[in-house]
Amino acid sequence: MKKVLELKSGENIIIKHLTKLDVDGVWYNFNEVIEEGIYLPVFFPVRSQLEKDSWYRNIKKENEICIVGENLDLKTPYNIIGQCEILNCEWEASEHVGVLGIIIRDKYRDLTIGRNLIDFAIRESKKLNNKEKIILSTFSTNERALHLFSQIGFEVVGIRKKQFFMESEYIDEVMMELWIDDYLEKNK
Repeated sequence: MKKVLELKSGENIIIKHLTKLDVDGVWYNFNEVIEEGIYLPVFFPVRSQLEKDSWYRNIKKENEICIVGENLDLKTPYNIIGQCEILNCEWEASEHVGVLGIIIRDKYRDLTIGRNLIDFAIRESKKLNNKEKIILSTFSTNERALHLFSQIGFEVVGIRKKQFFMESEYIDEVMMELWIDDYLEKNK
């Protein structure tokens, strides 16, 4: 299943499931966001092909959801401009819960790509993995993400004070959740 987004710039973004050919683009995108130093609690980029391939094999083996935004006008690895994962929880009693993570390349933020990736991923996690609830966390300083998640319907369920220490300061972690059936009822 695919979806095409036409941006105001005239660029077409394909929203689709991850394929093996997308792996280098996903990690290029991930590493670029890491270098910004403000959205991910990760300090070092992923460069090892073994690590990249292992991540891909695990996504497939665990039947997890990874939706990518691909700009067909760009060559690999620059073609993947965003990705949204819904991973399985580690506990057997939480198989109905998915853990959402999303990153969008700087140039493509605030263009509805993130909202579309999340919507696609939520629907696919319900359909393919029978998920009922999605959880996520974000930095308290990431106002753009907090605004988007709230608009989508995620509700704050907790805050972990001083959870991360980056750039010589503490950052709180905001935890949020969304019930998929409620979301689907509001977004038919």
